[in-house]
Order: sequence, then structure tokens, then C-alpha cells
Amino acid sequence: MLPFRPGAPPAAIPGILVATSFLVGETIALLLLRHFAPTERMGAIYLLGILVVSAIWSLRLAVATSIASAITFDYVRDWPHGHVLSVELQNGIVHTIFLVVALVANGLAGLARARTNEVEARRREAAAVARQQAGLRRIATLVARGVAPAEVFSALVDEMVHCLHADAAVLLRYETSNDATIIAASGATGVDHLPGAHLALEDGAQAGPAMGFDASVCAPIRVGGCTWGAAVLRVKGLEAELVNDFAELAATAIANAHTREELTASRARIVTAGDEARRRLERDLHDGVQQRLASLRLRLGMVTATLPAGLPDVAEQLAELNAGLIGVAEDLQEFSRGVHPAILSSGLRPALCTLARRSAVPVTIEVNVDDPIAAPVEMAAYYVLAEALANAAKHSAASRVQVSVRCDGPDLRMTIRDDGVGGASPRKGSGLIGLTDRVEALGGQLSVASPIGRGTSLDVSIPNSLTETALRNHS
Repeated sequence: MLPFRPGAPPAAIPGILVATSFLVGETIALLLLRHFAPTERMGAIYLLGILVVSAIWSLRLAVATSIASAITFDYVRDWPHGHVLSVELQNGIVHTIFLVVALVANGLAGLARARTNEVEARRREAAAVARQQAGLRRIATLVARGVAPAEVFSALVDEMVHCLHADAAVLLRYETSNDATIIAASGATGVDHLPGAHLALEDGAQAGPAMGFDASVCAPIRVGGCTWGAAVLRVKGLEAELVNDFAELAATAIANAHTREELTASRARIVTAGDEARRRLERDLHDGVQQRLASLRLRLGMVTATLPAGLPDVAEQLAELNAGLIGVAEDLQEFSRGVHPAILSSGLRPALCTLARRSAVPVTIEVNVDDPIAAPVEMAAYYVLAEALANAAKHSAASRVQVSVRCDGPDLRMTIRDDGVGGASPRKGSGLIGLTDRVEALGGQLSVASPIGRGTSLDVSIPNSLTETALRNHS
């Protein structure tokens, strides 16, 4: 419940001028109308000015106006024989009536002003709460979308300044008990308190006074049970609970970012381990089974060369064995290519063009890649195209596939479209699930659009500049 605080009436001087104007106007009206009706019945004319002044101005001016109106009416009623200080009973009654009207009107006006102020205060309070909730909702939407923490922090301080009417808002990350780093700032923070600046907190000093804020509110940001940092506002008369809501959203954004980093790191480790296992398998096949097959072929050739003439059946069987060994060697070689694409050693462009040439569906490919591509990104791009071409041949009944590969700033972007029957979805258990995991493990995105009867489109974006660092940190 808001306190009862009547609004202050307007200044007295305009009220005096208005009261005087009403007295003059009412007196002139009375003098003009006295010829048409008895003056004793025309005292109500002066009530208009009393009501107006009592409703708008202070009680003192209302009482003065009522007394002045009564005296003026007494004098004008008997004009030109009236007396200002008449003490007749009827004059006392007039004075009393005018005074009561002034008191009642002024009291009702004061009560109305108080009610109006209360309603206005509640309206402002509701508007402030709505504004704060809207700001919190906007920040929560950014957090839910998984936007980068830096963008969330920047929006957070802007919303705190706007929603809480603060002069400045700052987010701090505690480095040690006596040192903090400003990670986001908005408003009049000063040139020394921009993002990236360090703040010394000597002897456990509060962040607000340490930044030179004359009045401040500070709310801790707690992540995982530990105090990660703080939200500091330069503002007067603000409850800390309002800042806590924003600080909790900052903590949620930080926790979500940590979770996403851990998930990405886990995916990266899985992808790296799988690639290493493929390389070991390829190496074992090459150094083990394929070498033994080559040795057996040599020994079989030596036996065939020393075979006496006149044994055509034996020679034919040896030839069949040799052909079988050749077939097994070719199958193993093809299998090893699928395990790990050795063709990537020549670069991404030749590898993708080779896939396009081998495709059962005609492929139009355009590769505009001049910058060096990280090995994990090359491998992901290779597998994406291989899976897309395999799906186009097996499932989509496509007659043409268009492939575009390019570097877009720090990202490698691929677009693969076919004119097949559509209907592809990663949720249906296709190889697209594994490709999505591989791409997202590198911090990229893979989107599939496959409306029924309108073909399939794959759009892939993989950050090239950060992949090697990320994998090196998590492998």
C-alpha cells in the first residue's frame, strides 16, 4: 500500500490572481443581474470561484477566497448602502456557508489529489515492473538461444541501465580476491572502466566505491556455488533484489556457456578419437594384411614360374588364386579409403572433385577455397559431401547435384542441393546424424531442408580459424 501523500497544490500567486478575477467577474455579474432578481438569492454566484480555488489551491487560499467572497457579497448586496464590516445575522450565515463550502471542496480536492497520486504511483510502479520483466525476458531469450556470453553481457548491462534507470551498469569477473576484470559496461562508467579494464579491490573494498560511484548497488554472480563476479549499478534508492534477477541471468548464461564448451569438447574428443582409430586401422591394414597379401602374390608368382610344363590344370588353379588375391587386395584398398580418406593429403579441392567424379549422380561442383583449411575441417567437409552424394544416389532419385564450397570470412561454407524426391531428415536415423555431430563438434552448424517433392538442401558452416585450437585443447 502506498503512503498517503497529497500532491502539492500549485503556487499561490496564480491562485490569488484567479481568485481576484473570479471576485471581479462575479461582482460584475451580480451588479448586472440585480435588476432581474433579488440580490439575496444570488449569493451562489460567488460559490463558483470558491469551488474552483478550493479544488485547485491550498486550504489557506480557499478560506481567504471564501471570506473575501462573503464580504464582497455582503457589500454589493446592499450597494451603495452596504458596509464591509456588517455584523447582521444573515451576513454571518453567508460567511459560514461560504467557509463550509471552501473547507469541504478543499478537503475533497485534496483527497482526490491523493487518490490520483496513489493511482499514478501504482501505474508507474506497474510500468517499472513491466519494463523490468520485459528486459529480463529479452535477456532470458538470448540465454535460451545459446548466444555467446559476450553478447549476453553487453545486452544485460544495457537492459539494467534502461530498466532500472541507472546512470551506469558494469559486470565484473573476479580474478582474485583483490582484482577484477570489467567484462561489460554501459552508461557513464568513465574512460577508466571500459570492458577489459582491471579493477583493484584493496582490502576487500566494494566494487562500487572502488569505481568511484557515489551511490551504487552490487549483486553477486554465483556460478556452481562460487562467486564468479558481480553486477554493479550506479544508482540511488534501488533495492538489491531487482539487480539480483539480472545477476542470476548472467550466472545462467555463464553456466550454459560452460556446459556448451564441455559438450563441444566432449564431441571433439570423440571425433578425434574416431579419426585416430581410423588412421590406426588404415595403417594396420597397409602394414599388416596388405603387405602379407603382396608377399603371398610374390610367392604364388614364384611357384607359377617354376611350375613344370604339362600341368595345365594346376596352372589354371594358380591363376585363379592369383586373381583372387588381387581382388582381395583391391577390396582392402577400397575399404581403407573409406576408413580414412588418404586423398585428403592432396588438399580439399582434389578430394571433393574426386568424390564428384566417382558419384553415380552427375555433380556440378564449385570449390573456391584459397586459404589453408585445418585438417579436421577438411575431413568433415569430405564426409559431408560423401554422405550427401551417397544419399542422393540411394534415396533421393536425383538427376543432378549442385555443390558449392567457399571460404566466408573465418568459416568454411558448403551448400549441397539435389533435385530428388526430398523427405530427408537427420531424425530418421540416416548418416546425417553422425555428420551433424562431427560438424557441431567443430563449433559448426549443419542444416537440412528437404520438403517432399522439392529436393534436399544441406547448408554447412564450420569455423576454420578456431577448429585446430579447439581440438588441440580438448584432445
